[in-house]
Amino acid sequence: MSTTPVAAFAEVMDTVAHLVEAVDEERWSAPTPCTGWNVQQLVDHLVAGQHTFAVAMGAEPPWPALDADPAPEALKETFRTSAAALVAAFEGPGALERTVRAPIGEVPGAVALRLQTIEHLVHGRDLAQAIGQKALFDDATVEREIEFARGLIPQLPSGPGAPFAPSRPVPENAPALDRLAALLGRDITK
Repeated sequence: MSTTPVAAFAEVMDTVAHLVEAVDEERWSAPTPCTGWNVQQLVDHLVAGQHTFAVAMGAEPPWPALDADPAPEALKETFRTSAAALVAAFEGPGALERTVRAPIGEVPGAVALRLQTIEHLVHGRDLAQAIGQKALFDDATVEREIEFARGLIPQLPSGPGAPFAPSRPVPENAPALDRLAALLGRDITK
Protein backbone atom coordinates (compact mmCIF):
# COMPACT_ATOMS: atom_id res chain seq x y z
CA MET A 1 0.00 0.00 0.00
CA SER A 2 1.32 3.44 -0.96
CA THR A 3 2.01 6.10 1.61
CA THR A 4 1.22 9.16 -0.52
CA PRO A 5 -1.44 9.92 -3.14
CA VAL A 6 1.27 10.43 -5.79
CA ALA A 7 2.90 7.08 -4.94
CA ALA A 8 -0.52 5.40 -5.16
CA PHE A 9 -1.09 7.07 -8.53
CA ALA A 10 2.32 5.89 -9.76
CA GLU A 11 1.37 2.32 -8.82
CA VAL A 12 -1.97 2.64 -10.66
CA MET A 13 -0.17 3.99 -13.73
CA ASP A 14 2.33 1.14 -13.64
CA THR A 15 -0.47 -1.42 -13.45
CA VAL A 16 -2.27 0.14 -16.42
CA ALA A 17 0.99 0.35 -18.37
CA HIS A 18 1.50 -3.39 -17.85
CA LEU A 19 -2.04 -3.98 -19.15
CA VAL A 20 -1.33 -1.83 -22.23
CA GLU A 21 1.88 -3.75 -22.83
CA ALA A 22 -0.10 -7.02 -22.60
CA VAL A 23 -2.43 -6.13 -25.48
CA ASP A 24 -1.97 -8.63 -28.31
CA GLU A 25 -2.10 -7.33 -31.87
CA GLU A 26 -5.54 -8.85 -32.53
CA ARG A 27 -7.03 -7.26 -29.38
CA TRP A 28 -6.54 -3.60 -30.37
CA SER A 29 -9.92 -3.61 -32.10
CA ALA A 30 -11.72 -5.55 -29.33
CA PRO A 31 -14.68 -3.79 -27.68
CA THR A 32 -14.35 -2.50 -24.11
CA PRO A 33 -16.92 -1.90 -21.35
CA CYS A 34 -16.56 1.80 -22.18
CA THR A 35 -19.42 2.05 -24.66
CA GLY A 36 -18.36 2.82 -28.20
CA TRP A 37 -14.61 2.43 -27.65
CA ASN A 38 -12.37 -0.41 -28.68
CA VAL A 39 -9.06 -1.12 -26.93
CA GLN A 40 -7.03 1.24 -29.12
CA GLN A 41 -9.53 4.09 -28.68
CA LEU A 42 -9.49 3.55 -24.92
CA VAL A 43 -5.68 3.65 -24.77
CA ASP A 44 -5.65 6.70 -27.08
CA HIS A 45 -8.08 8.39 -24.65
CA LEU A 46 -5.83 7.65 -21.68
CA VAL A 47 -2.76 8.99 -23.49
CA ALA A 48 -4.65 12.15 -24.48
CA GLY A 49 -5.76 12.63 -20.87
CA GLN A 50 -2.21 12.13 -19.64
CA HIS A 51 -1.06 14.80 -22.09
CA THR A 52 -3.83 17.21 -21.07
CA PHE A 53 -3.16 16.85 -17.36
CA ALA A 54 0.66 16.90 -17.71
CA VAL A 55 0.43 20.18 -19.62
CA ALA A 56 -2.06 21.55 -17.06
CA MET A 57 0.42 20.64 -14.32
CA GLY A 58 3.14 22.57 -16.17
CA ALA A 59 5.04 19.71 -17.80
CA GLU A 60 6.58 19.89 -21.22
CA PRO A 61 5.41 16.73 -22.99
CA PRO A 62 8.44 14.64 -23.96
CA TRP A 63 6.50 12.55 -26.42
CA PRO A 64 5.43 13.31 -29.98
CA ALA A 65 1.79 13.57 -30.97
CA LEU A 66 0.35 10.22 -31.99
CA ASP A 67 -0.58 9.52 -35.56
CA ALA A 68 -4.29 9.09 -36.23
CA ASP A 69 -3.70 5.34 -36.34
CA PRO A 70 -0.49 4.58 -34.45
CA ALA A 71 1.22 1.22 -34.59
CA PRO A 72 0.59 -0.84 -31.44
CA GLU A 73 4.22 -0.75 -30.35
CA ALA A 74 4.29 3.05 -30.71
CA LEU A 75 1.11 3.35 -28.66
CA LYS A 76 2.55 1.12 -25.93
CA GLU A 77 5.73 3.19 -25.77
CA THR A 78 3.83 6.49 -25.82
CA PHE A 79 1.58 5.32 -23.00
CA ARG A 80 4.55 4.48 -20.78
CA THR A 81 6.38 7.74 -21.62
CA SER A 82 3.34 9.96 -21.10
CA ALA A 83 2.43 8.14 -17.87
CA ALA A 84 5.92 8.76 -16.48
CA ALA A 85 5.74 12.43 -17.47
CA LEU A 86 2.40 12.83 -15.70
CA VAL A 87 3.64 11.15 -12.52
CA ALA A 88 6.69 13.43 -12.58
CA ALA A 89 4.45 16.48 -13.03
CA PHE A 90 2.42 15.53 -9.96
CA GLU A 91 5.66 14.97 -7.99
CA GLY A 92 6.91 18.49 -8.75
CA PRO A 93 7.32 21.09 -6.00
CA GLY A 94 3.97 22.64 -5.12
CA ALA A 95 2.17 20.66 -7.82
CA LEU A 96 -0.65 19.47 -5.59
CA GLU A 97 -1.27 22.92 -4.12
CA ARG A 98 -1.42 24.93 -7.36
CA THR A 99 -4.69 25.53 -9.18
CA VAL A 100 -4.86 23.92 -12.62
CA ARG A 101 -7.37 23.87 -15.45
CA ALA A 102 -8.92 20.41 -15.80
CA PRO A 103 -11.73 19.36 -18.15
CA ILE A 104 -14.21 19.90 -15.27
CA GLY A 105 -12.89 23.40 -14.51
CA GLU A 106 -10.23 24.89 -12.25
CA VAL A 107 -9.18 22.55 -9.46
CA PRO A 108 -6.27 22.17 -7.05
CA GLY A 109 -3.49 19.90 -8.30
CA ALA A 110 -4.46 17.39 -5.59
CA VAL A 111 -7.93 17.11 -7.15
CA ALA A 112 -6.43 16.72 -10.63
CA LEU A 113 -4.36 13.85 -9.23
CA ARG A 114 -7.49 12.18 -7.84
CA LEU A 115 -9.32 12.64 -11.17
CA GLN A 116 -6.50 10.96 -13.05
CA THR A 117 -6.29 8.18 -10.47
CA ILE A 118 -9.99 7.43 -10.89
CA GLU A 119 -9.71 7.67 -14.68
CA HIS A 120 -6.91 5.11 -14.78
CA LEU A 121 -8.52 2.78 -12.25
CA VAL A 122 -11.80 2.55 -14.15
CA HIS A 123 -10.30 2.51 -17.63
CA GLY A 124 -7.66 0.06 -16.41
CA ARG A 125 -10.53 -2.20 -15.38
CA ASP A 126 -12.13 -1.67 -18.81
CA LEU A 127 -8.88 -2.55 -20.55
CA ALA A 128 -8.27 -5.62 -18.40
CA GLN A 129 -11.73 -6.97 -19.20
CA ALA A 130 -11.32 -6.30 -22.91
CA ILE A 131 -8.05 -8.24 -23.11
CA GLY A 132 -8.98 -11.02 -20.69
CA GLN A 133 -6.63 -9.93 -17.90
CA LYS A 134 -7.16 -9.01 -14.26
CA ALA A 135 -6.56 -5.45 -13.07
CA LEU A 136 -4.49 -5.83 -9.90
CA PHE A 137 -4.98 -2.48 -8.17
CA ASP A 138 -4.47 -1.88 -4.46
CA ASP A 139 -7.90 -2.12 -2.75
CA ALA A 140 -7.06 0.64 -0.25
CA THR A 141 -6.35 3.00 -3.16
CA VAL A 142 -9.61 2.04 -4.84
CA GLU A 143 -11.57 2.53 -1.59
CA ARG A 144 -10.10 6.05 -1.16
CA GLU A 145 -11.13 6.93 -4.70
CA ILE A 146 -14.67 5.58 -4.17
CA GLU A 147 -15.10 8.01 -1.29
CA PHE A 148 -13.68 10.87 -3.36
CA ALA A 149 -15.90 10.00 -6.34
CA ARG A 150 -19.02 9.90 -4.15
CA GLY A 151 -18.39 13.52 -3.21
CA LEU A 152 -17.43 14.56 -6.73
CA ILE A 153 -20.30 13.09 -8.76
CA PRO A 154 -23.03 15.41 -7.44
CA GLN A 155 -20.91 18.39 -8.52
CA LEU A 156 -20.58 17.23 -12.14
CA PRO A 157 -22.99 17.81 -15.01
CA SER A 158 -25.32 14.95 -15.88
CA GLY A 159 -27.01 13.96 -19.12
CA PRO A 160 -25.55 13.99 -22.64
CA GLY A 161 -21.88 14.93 -22.66
CA ALA A 162 -21.47 14.23 -18.94
CA PRO A 163 -18.10 12.76 -17.94
CA PHE A 164 -19.79 9.72 -16.37
CA ALA A 165 -22.97 7.74 -16.93
CA PRO A 166 -25.46 7.52 -14.06
CA SER A 167 -24.38 5.22 -11.25
CA ARG A 168 -25.45 1.59 -11.54
CA PRO A 169 -26.55 -0.80 -8.81
CA VAL A 170 -23.87 -3.01 -7.31
CA PRO A 171 -23.85 -5.46 -4.39
CA GLU A 172 -22.24 -4.00 -1.27
CA ASN A 173 -19.90 -6.99 -1.09
CA ALA A 174 -18.66 -6.53 -4.67
CA PRO A 175 -14.91 -5.99 -5.10
CA ALA A 176 -13.83 -2.37 -4.61
CA LEU A 177 -12.93 -1.90 -8.28
CA ASP A 178 -16.38 -3.11 -9.38
CA ARG A 179 -18.04 -0.74 -6.89
CA LEU A 180 -16.02 2.19 -8.28
CA ALA A 181 -16.87 1.22 -11.85
CA ALA A 182 -20.59 0.94 -11.03
CA LEU A 183 -20.50 4.29 -9.23
CA LEU A 184 -19.19 5.82 -12.46
CA GLY A 185 -21.84 4.18 -14.63
CA ARG A 186 -20.40 0.81 -15.65
CA ASP A 187 -22.71 -2.19 -15.77
CA ILE A 188 -20.65 -4.69 -13.83
CA THR A 189 -22.97 -7.60 -14.67
CA LYS A 190 -21.57 -7.82 -18.21
